[in-house]
Amino acid sequence: MTVTMILATAYLLGSIPASYAVAFVWTGRDIRHIGDGNPGVMNVWDNIGLVPALIAAAGDIGKGTAAVGLAYWVSDSHMLAVFAALAAVIGHDYSVFLRFRGGNGTATTVGAWIALAPLATLPAVLLSFVLFVVTRRKRFSGFVGLTAVPLFAIALRYPTELSLGIVLLLAILAAKIVAFEGFTPARTRVKR
Repeated sequence: MTVTMILATAYLLGSIPASYAVAFVWTGRDIRHIGDGNPGVMNVWDNIGLVPALIAAAGDIGKGTAAVGLAYWVSDSHMLAVFAALAAVIGHDYSVFLRFRGGNGTATTVGAWIALAPLATLPAVLLSFVLFVVTRRKRFSGFVGLTAVPLFAIALRYPTELSLGIVLLLAILAAKIVAFEGFTPARTRVKR
């Protein structure tokens, strides 16, 4: 399998619109016409519910993990795995199935990180979950968890190319979130 085929497959995996599919099955509606119109997990959670959001998150996380897993299946190159992760996130953000529109890529990025650096990612996910339970603030908890991943990767002495890839994925994610929605107060706290 050539590098081009791996990256194209990773892009197509990332392009699978899990939130769109879950929202349509759950409500019969297009997620792009619900809430803020973002076809991502957070919009599903905010406007349809936690259970469908968890299903959509599992799909999006799986896309990122599968893309990196594919790269490692054909090669032991960390750089190829990072590029496959990037292709999956780009696929999610600019899905060919949604006319090159997509979500922010948070869950897909987390899935890629799980495959790239599980010992750095899983504690950060746990930290994010604990903070959410304590504060009930989605954005704050997510922000802390996401920014912890590269710090944990560096502290655990993951290979340099993996640590840099994790930072690059975080930078792309941050740019997409800020460009689309920023950190509006209405999105930071769970509705009661």
